[in-house]
Amino acid sequence: MHRLFARLGVHRREHVSVARDFSFSSANSVSLVLLLGTGLLLRRYLGPYLTGIWVGLELLPTYVGTYGHFGALTAAERELPFLLGAQREAEFDRVKNTLFWFVHGVGVVLASGLIAAAFIRRPRISEQTFTGMLLYAPILWAQLAATYCVVLYRARKRFGALSLRQGSTNAIKALLLVAGAYAFGLAGVLIVELGGALLLAAVLHVGLRERFARVFDASLLPKLVADGVPMVAGAIAFETLRGADQFVILATLGPTMLGVYSLTSIICNGIFYIPNVLSTVMYPRFQERYGATADALSLRRFVELPLEVLADTLLALTAGLLIALPPAIAVWFPKYVDAIPPLQVMLIGTYFLCLTPPAGQLLLTVRKQVRALVIGVPAAALAFAAAYVGSRYGLVGVATGVSIACFAEFVAVNAYAFSHFCGARDIVVLIARLTATAAVVVLVTMAVERFVPAGPPLIAWFGGWRLLVIGGLALPLLARAARRIWGLQAPDLVDNVTSGH
Repeated sequence: MHRLFARLGVHRREHVSVARDFSFSSANSVSLVLLLGTGLLLRRYLGPYLTGIWVGLELLPTYVGTYGHFGALTAAERELPFLLGAQREAEFDRVKNTLFWFVHGVGVVLASGLIAAAFIRRPRISEQTFTGMLLYAPILWAQLAATYCVVLYRARKRFGALSLRQGSTNAIKALLLVAGAYAFGLAGVLIVELGGALLLAAVLHVGLRERFARVFDASLLPKLVADGVPMVAGAIAFETLRGADQFVILATLGPTMLGVYSLTSIICNGIFYIPNVLSTVMYPRFQERYGATADALSLRRFVELPLEVLADTLLALTAGLLIALPPAIAVWFPKYVDAIPPLQVMLIGTYFLCLTPPAGQLLLTVRKQVRALVIGVPAAALAFAAAYVGSRYGLVGVATGVSIACFAEFVAVNAYAFSHFCGARDIVVLIARLTATAAVVVLVTMAVERFVPAGPPLIAWFGGWRLLVIGGLALPLLARAARRIWGLQAPDLVDNVTSGH
């Protein structure tokens, strides 16, 4: 692990802390995978209709609770580490205290607004949706408070403490979700969601060990919002791109089909944890390195090497899932077999989307968030438009539309990021090579699925002989990823980055 981060351009003195933070964040992902597994189990128990209502309500904290701070917390995630690095503790405390009261004030407003909306729309919505909106109102407040706490943990690089608290809370929530669903159905699930959100906010707040004075400097907010709005707009565009399929399905095909399709969403979100963990740990280091060198070229290895390694490892994983998931879903989730074709399409779209975070972080670091927004908003609009057109052909059409937008985002973000390092010809060669490799692997996987027998029933339910064949064919990808990591000269790279060359 230390050698990996040396090749990412991280100073030798940072290796231990980065490897430790990455390990803790990866451990927290285990609890998130447990939550995903619980979600799959509950989808089997609740059925498509109730699952669709639950998934629709979950969109509220995902968007309103996460981005309802108008970008202030997004800007603070970049500003607070800078203030600590500059040893401007007094200004850090002033921003910290102001944001504390701002976040809770916004949380009250959002919760009250959702309660009012529930009563206004009560004649036109189901009883389950009405109850869910009332229960999710305080979740919005708790989600916003938890997001603020996460920003402080990351600013102080307390990834271990953060991961421990998030992981333990997620594990408890996963167990209670199963119990609540079996005891009370959808109502039990929604009550546990509320309890889990409140517990997470409380656990994170207590673990901060921060004192919050009664200080509110309103003059700080305009700058934070002005800096954060383009960043949060870009994040919303990115999340909207990832969630456009769910919005379109709910609007055009109804909650039952959304419940069926939710199996696709939960699996693809699980895959996205892989690049997300690396991005979470590396983001503060991006800021520190750029502050020390003021040279975008010094960040090249932060973008180039993760892209190459993610491309090979995720492509091997995608090929395996394309083979293993269809028979597994048919056996364990027979009510959701209609999710198999769109899932196979979205696995390809998700693969390309997973290759955008390193380039996106570079653009934020070098203060190109507005130009990144110019890429993100059209991509999200394309996702909605293509998904809407594709909805005429059912779930597969929606998935195809969103996957096209994911590929467009991959091309645009990486092309713009690499324009800081190299010329147009090199960028075209890079993107064409990654795309062609993915196309070949997918075509080979489709051929294996069609012509290789699954084998005995005992092993056929998870891919059988087909999965073994794909596993063997994927070994060169994994070997190439390893060669790219270990074939670089760490001392030379560290020296070059340190000197800003």
